[in-house]
Amino acid sequence: MTNYDREFRAALLCLTALLMAGCSLSHLKGGPETSSDDKGKSSAKAATAFSPSSDARKDLGEALRRLKTAYPYRLTETASGTYNGQAAMPENTRVVEFAAADRSHMKWTGGLGGDVESISIGDKHYWLANGKWTEGTGPSSKGADRGGDFANKLAEMVKEVKYIGPETVGGVACFAYSYTMEANLGGQNYTGTGKLWIGAANGLPRQSDSEYKVANYEGKSHLIYEYDANIKVEPPAR
Repeated sequence: MTNYDREFRAALLCLTALLMAGCSLSHLKGGPETSSDDKGKSSAKAATAFSPSSDARKDLGEALRRLKTAYPYRLTETASGTYNGQAAMPENTRVVEFAAADRSHMKWTGGLGGDVESISIGDKHYWLANGKWTEGTGPSSKGADRGGDFANKLAEMVKEVKYIGPETVGGVACFAYSYTMEANLGGQNYTGTGKLWIGAANGLPRQSDSEYKVANYEGKSHLIYEYDANIKVEPPAR
């Protein structure tokens, strides 16, 4: 295996870990355990208006943590990457719909590994491969705060946050923040910069643009959050 192969595979492993962590972030939980249906009814409608404080890092962290009461919502990410300045990861799209903390449906298209689709409901997980759904089990969302773990990791990664000012994104009034990140993931140094827009009406993330580097791999990510969507996640028909 050449150095190119080693570095590129190591970079992809780091990126995969970040993508999975990104999904876990949306499983942030708080308060007593409730049913999936109850959690699904907890949405951005209950959020209150947001105004920037004097602590930009605190504002960014709290906006992300508010996702734990934002169900249902949809996350759409468009990403691409280069290796040593050459195209390596084609533009791909990942759409994740969250009906509740323990109910999500993901579609990932255009990636190097081909299209991926999965559904998670509690401790049940379904994967679509070769046109056929398969069922598996994993750790239950109850008693495990995977989102909390990621939030702690994110806090460690964020090194500097600056408030930019009020901006409008997709016709929605927001407040913009810039940030830098740095971490060691899988033995590889991860560095990045980004910009996050927080909705003025609800204090929730509205959009995020970031650029990052792992070894000789450089990537770009564009994230859009949609709230109050009519989202239902059910087991696949087989």
